[in-house]
Amino acid sequence: MFILRGRHFFISVEVSADPRLVISIVTLFLAGVKAISINDTFKGSDLVGQVFNPGPPSLTVASWMWTNSSGVTGVPPGSSSFRLTFHPASVFPLANISVAISTDNAYNLYLNGTLVGSALDWTAPNVWTILNVPPNGPWIFSILATNYADPVGLNPAGIIASFRASNDAQQAFYDWYTGQIAIPSVVWKANPAVPNNFASSTFDDSAWANAVIEAPFGGGPWGILPAPVPATLCNLKPF
Repeated sequence: MFILRGRHFFISVEVSADPRLVISIVTLFLAGVKAISINDTFKGSDLVGQVFNPGPPSLTVASWMWTNSSGVTGVPPGSSSFRLTFHPASVFPLANISVAISTDNAYNLYLNGTLVGSALDWTAPNVWTILNVPPNGPWIFSILATNYADPVGLNPAGIIASFRASNDAQQAFYDWYTGQIAIPSVVWKANPAVPNNFASSTFDDSAWANAVIEAPFGGGPWGILPAPVPATLCNLKPF
C-alpha cells in the first residue's frame, strides 16, 4: 500500500508464466480515481475503481488463420477443424474466459469438448463469456469452421479470435489470440477435415499441422470488422 497526499491506493501485479505472453497490472485507487489496466500492448482500460471489469478481449491484436491446404482465397466449400491446448499461465481459484471470434463463414466453438456457441455471419463477430472454468487446465479450445461457396466473390476462409482469462477476486487478467506464432503455447493445430470427436479433451491432434496465419486484423479480403457483440453467457462448471 502507498499513501500519497492523504490518498490510499493499492497495486497488484499479475505476471504470466511466459513473460512474452502477457503482463497485466491493475492499479486500484480507492479515493475515487480511475483504475488503470496495462497489458502487453500497454493499452489503458476504463476500469472503475470499485468494480473490476476488464472488458472483452480485442480482435485488433489477432490475425486470421486457416489450414495449410489452401491459400487465403479460392478455398473450396467444406468444414475444417482447429484445436488449441492451452495451459494457463496463471492459476486462478476459478477463471472466467471471454472469447471474441469471427469465422468466414460459420463456426462451432468448444471448450474441453463442450459447445460454447455458434455463429453464421463472419461480418458480425461475437464475444462468448464462459464462467467458472476450473483453473488448472489444460483448456482445450476447438473450432469447427465451415466455408460456404461464394459464387460472386473470392471465396476466402479464415478464423480470427482473441481470448481473455480473468478472476474477479484477484482483479487480474491475461490475454492470448490467434496469430502468436512465436509462442508455442498458443499455436493452433488445424485439419482440413473434421475427424470424429475432434473436440474431445482426449483427442490426439499430435499429427496435425499448425494453422497458417493469413493476415492481421484489417488485412486480407475481410477488412476492418465491427466490435464484437456479446453473446449468451456459458457456465461450463463442472466439465
